[in-house]
Amino acid sequence: MSQFDSAALAEPVLGPTETSIGIGMLGFGTVGTGTYRMLRDNREAIRKKAGVDVSLVRVGIRDAAKERAIGRDLLTTDLTAVVDDPRVSIVVELMGGVSPAGELIERALRQGKHVVTANKELLAKSGPRLINLAAREGLDLHFEAAVGGGIPLIQPLRHQLSGNDVLKMMGILNGTTNYVLTRMTDEGLDLGDALREAQSKGYAEADPTADVDGFDAQYKLAILASIAFGKAVPVEGVYREGIQKIARRDIHFAQVLGYKIKLVGVVEALEDGGILARVHPTMLPRNHPLASVDDVYNALWLRGDFVGDVMLSGRGAGADPTGSAVVGDIMDVCRNIRYGGAGNSVPLDEGIATAPIEKCRTRYYVRMVIQDRPKALGCIATVFGNCNVSLAAMEMRGVDSRLGEIVFLTHVSSEASIQRALKAMRNIHIVEQIGNVIRVEH
Repeated sequence: MSQFDSAALAEPVLGPTETSIGIGMLGFGTVGTGTYRMLRDNREAIRKKAGVDVSLVRVGIRDAAKERAIGRDLLTTDLTAVVDDPRVSIVVELMGGVSPAGELIERALRQGKHVVTANKELLAKSGPRLINLAAREGLDLHFEAAVGGGIPLIQPLRHQLSGNDVLKMMGILNGTTNYVLTRMTDEGLDLGDALREAQSKGYAEADPTADVDGFDAQYKLAILASIAFGKAVPVEGVYREGIQKIARRDIHFAQVLGYKIKLVGVVEALEDGGILARVHPTMLPRNHPLASVDDVYNALWLRGDFVGDVMLSGRGAGADPTGSAVVGDIMDVCRNIRYGGAGNSVPLDEGIATAPIEKCRTRYYVRMVIQDRPKALGCIATVFGNCNVSLAAMEMRGVDSRLGEIVFLTHVSSEASIQRALKAMRNIHIVEQIGNVIRVEH
């Protein structure tokens, strides 16, 4: 049974002058459970800080047979009924996915109800439209939990840092891949073993595609970039590359060269007013602020024209951290309703120009297997030079009596130049295999 006071749960919400505000929740999975527990366990503190009592009046679920740690009298499989309930002033969407979540959020906004959501995929794909709808209706649409879990990222970008022009932003935005790469680095595991360990601990889904292939980080970066630059950043404008190709050999060579490999989202402002947004494995110098963010922790590093460098980090996923962010958004909306400040959704301008990955300029790590024969290195160096790629460092290990594995670290080059060089390498008979190419932050 629910541990909420049943009388308070049933109390209707008639308007902003009342002392109770009704919540309708869509979805009661991991994040929903964490949100519920916090609303229950910290109810008195929440009431004092928000200025009103928060009452969970209805919860929409899809599977009525599943056992849940909440009173069944609150549950319904009629999701529309949760949105339409006259007692509900704030709809909290924790279902995930684009549909029916998007339609339900739009229905809530058109009925004059505020929305809190943790749905990163929906916000990445339809966020600008929903944010602008909320702004036109004078309503709040809050989504702190969609990006950083328990780390406050959206509010600082919207408020404390909003006077800055963002010059560059980098983030470790996915806890699963960060855990996997940490275990590969610290324990010498290969990717498959590290991923299975993450699954056994509940850090990765049975189908880890969204994490390992970089989709999760891509969605989050699109949201953050939209808020940071005040313009809609289409998710397809964010280059995406996952960690599937990262091998123990890459981890080893990174350590030898003084780097750590992380899946990083990067957004850079370009001189023409556009941006370059990308998610991919990145070699970070050991002294970079993000290099020490390990295990399931997430972080965002930002450089503003006035504030300089800022770093925010913490637990980026899980029931309690994400539930904490959801409750924080609920309290913010409640205060706005109570004291007449609602309507904080800031509209986004039309989409910003996103540059293709070929415009990227950075350093590169290139690992390849070559035939161990005279003039082989000179031949490869010539190809790099002909493509305007300058070499900064080299490491080599023998594979057998015939082959050697070699790693090059370049000076800053363009993506287009690196790709030309790699294409030429594949046509040289002494190059047996190009094992991996990883971008390097400098």
